[in-house]
Amino acid sequence: MARRGGSGLLSGDIDGDDNRDRVTIRLAPSARASCGFFLVVETRRKTFAERLPQSYKPPQDLPVREWPWPEPYVALIVRLSPVGSQVVVARWHGASVAGVSLHGIVDGRLKQLAFSPKENSDELTLYGSLGTGVTSVRCRSGRPLTVLGKGPASASGTRWRFDRTDYRLIAGRFVRFSKRTTVAPEADVAKVSRRWRLDVEPFTGCAVARGRRL
Repeated sequence: MARRGGSGLLSGDIDGDDNRDRVTIRLAPSARASCGFFLVVETRRKTFAERLPQSYKPPQDLPVREWPWPEPYVALIVRLSPVGSQVVVARWHGASVAGVSLHGIVDGRLKQLAFSPKENSDELTLYGSLGTGVTSVRCRSGRPLTVLGKGPASASGTRWRFDRTDYRLIAGRFVRFSKRTTVAPEADVAKVSRRWRLDVEPFTGCAVARGRRL
């Protein structure tokens, strides 16, 4: 499998043995995009690989060598558990948003980490716009993952809704254990945004290594 420079190369202790592992995206040029991109983690004992299906307006499934859109890349390595780290992969980008998935080694396999309860998907859509809503992620090393959201609570934009959802990483799943909502008038939006740290780069506080910016 080949590796392109834009796919990223990061290192961190993914398997929890206190040694740094090599994390990359590899691709099979002749394979279809639904099965031709791979997340690869090379440890001292073993090499792990997981498919990263990419798609655009199914059933369109182009060969990887003809894929005209940005390819997935390794964006960060984060520490969200007491042992080992997790990989944040940038899967797609829009005008003002970025879609990411999180991956880790669970029961001897590299796999995408699911969210429970599952909402729209097991990916996170970060950033956004004032009109449609903004999403970010806050975290601390080895502690729960907090997903923050901000969006208009009224058609006139005079009131804004802030959502905070906290997840614990348990057996390869982000399990929700609390959710809180606050509605604020427009005059208090900036103050609440600062207090909730919505203006901070996603995953600040638990990032072990950073690649290309999301």
